[in-house]
Amino acid sequence: MYLNKSSSFDRLIAIRIILIAAIFSVCGSVTAETVKIAFTGDQGVGDNARSVLQLIAEEGADLLMIQGDLGYGAAAATQWETNLNDRFGPEFPVLVVAGNHENYEWPLYKSLTKKRIDRSDKLSCNGDIGVKAICQFKNIDIVQVSPGIHEVVGVRGEDKYAEFIRSSFSGTTDQWRICSWHKNQNALQTGKKGNATGWDVYNECLDAGAMVAVAHEHAYSRSYLLSDFENQTVVHRENTMTLQSGQSFVFVSGLGGREVRMQERGGDWWASIYTASQGATHGALFCEFDSNLAECYFKAVDGSVPDQFTLRRGTTQTQAVPSTTQSATALQVGYVFSRTDIEEYRWIDKTESGGLGNIWIDRTCADQLGGASVNGDWGDLDVIAPAMDSIANPCDNNGLPIPRSLIEKGYVFSRSDKDEYRWIDHNANGEIGSIWIDEVCAMSLGGYTTSGDWSHLMDIAPAIDSIANPCINSVQSDLSSVSSVASGFVFGRSDKDEYRWVGQDNSGHTGNVWIDQICAERLGGAMMIGGWSELNELSPRFDAIPSPCE
Repeated sequence: MYLNKSSSFDRLIAIRIILIAAIFSVCGSVTAETVKIAFTGDQGVGDNARSVLQLIAEEGADLLMIQGDLGYGAAAATQWETNLNDRFGPEFPVLVVAGNHENYEWPLYKSLTKKRIDRSDKLSCNGDIGVKAICQFKNIDIVQVSPGIHEVVGVRGEDKYAEFIRSSFSGTTDQWRICSWHKNQNALQTGKKGNATGWDVYNECLDAGAMVAVAHEHAYSRSYLLSDFENQTVVHRENTMTLQSGQSFVFVSGLGGREVRMQERGGDWWASIYTASQGATHGALFCEFDSNLAECYFKAVDGSVPDQFTLRRGTTQTQAVPSTTQSATALQVGYVFSRTDIEEYRWIDKTESGGLGNIWIDRTCADQLGGASVNGDWGDLDVIAPAMDSIANPCDNNGLPIPRSLIEKGYVFSRSDKDEYRWIDHNANGEIGSIWIDEVCAMSLGGYTTSGDWSHLMDIAPAIDSIANPCINSVQSDLSSVSSVASGFVFGRSDKDEYRWVGQDNSGHTGNVWIDQICAERLGGAMMIGGWSELNELSPRFDAIPSPCE
C-alpha cells in the first residue's frame, strides 16, 4: 500500500509539473534568469548615501545605475569608490552619467567606472563612458548621453545626442531599452529645475520605446505611460505599461543621499510623486526584468514603498510603410511630412550625396510650405528619408535649423564650445544680435532652444552684444545695502548650483561659506544672486566664517 500511494503521488506531481510547464510555455513569461537594476542619483558620500547603497545591496540588485551628481566635492571620488566597495565589493557593475556636480574629478569617476565595467563579464560599453555611450547588460540596452551638461570640462552640453540615441537603438529589437542622463526639462520634474536638455533626446527615446531615467531634482517622480513627452500626453493611467515605439515613460530618481527637496510643481501626467512634501526620505527605484516583463518599485531606506508598477516590452521594430505613403517616393523632392505618432513636421529633400534626408520644422514653416503632403509614423519617415537632420531648414535663410518664428520673439542659444548662454533677438537696426545672459536668466526664459559653437552663433546672430539683456540684472547694483543685513544673508550662485552664506568674521571682514539648499531655505532663501565674480567682489574671504546651520 505504501509503495502504491507513493507511486500515485509521484505521478500526480509529475502531471502537475508538466501542466505548469505547458502553461508557462504558452504565456511566455518565464525566463531562466532575471536582471534587477537599481536607479538612483544625486548621491554625495555621507551617511545618507551609504544607507542607500546598503539598501541596494540588501535588495539584491545586479547592476547600479547612477544618473549623475556623485560626490559633490573637490576630493570625494576616492571616498565614493570606497563606499561602493564597502557595500558591493570591487567586482560589482556600476554605470554613471556625468552630472553638473562632476565639475570636480570627472576623469577619476569615469576611470573608476570603466574599471568596474572591464571587470564585469556581463556588462560592456562602447563610446565615451558616462557621456555618450551605448552599454549592454544581459538583455538590456542602455544609452548614456549628457544633454545640458556645460559645467564639466570635456563634456559638451549638445553633441548630437538625439542622433546618437537613434543610431544606438537602430537594429536592436529584442532587448529592453533604457535612456540615461542627468538633467531635466521643467515639466518632467517636480521641483524648480528649468528646461536644460531640450525635447529631442526625449523624443528619440520615445520613438525607440525606451524608458527615460534621470535625476538632478532631489526627489522621486514617475510619469504615466506617455505618447508625447513635450506635451505630456497620457496613453492611460494604469500601472501596467507597455513600452513600444511611440510609448514610454520618464522617472526622476534623485534621492541618492543629498537633501530631499519640496514639491514645487505637479501635473496630471504624474503617476507617483515622492518629495519632502510627502515626507520622503532617501531611496532608489528597483526594476527586475525578465524577457518581456519587469516589476518595478521605489523603496526608501525606512522601508516604505511609495510606488509600484509593471512594464511589458512591446514591439520596437520598424513597421512597414503603409500603402498611403507608398507614393511618397514618387513625389518631387521638397515636401512636408507630418508624423502621426507625435505632433511633429519634417521637411523632406535631397542631401548633398543625393539621397533623401529630413529636418524638423515648426508648424508655421510647414504651413508656409503648403502643409503636409505625406503622413506617417516614425517607421514610415525612416523608410522614406532615412538621413535624419541631414539637410537645411527651408525656413531659415542661414541654413541652420532655427525657425524664423523664434527670431520674432527671441530665444536662448547655448554655446557647445564653452559654458555660455546668449539671448538672440533683433536689435534697434533690425539686425539679429545676441547678448550674454547667465544661467538663471536662461532658465527663466524657458531654457535653451538651440545650441552650437561660436561659428554657429556668428552665422545666426552676427551682431554681438547689440541688444539688451532680457533679464533684470539679478545682482544688486548698490552693494551698500548689504551692510544693513548685520546677521548675514544667503547668496545664490548663478553660474552653478550653489549657495553661500555671507557674513562678517571676528575681525569685521566680510566672508562667506558654503551651505546646502535646506540651510539656504531655512534662512529665507537667496537674497542676492550672481556669479563667481560678483561673489568675490562682495565677499572675497572664502570659507572664513562658520556655517549658520551647524
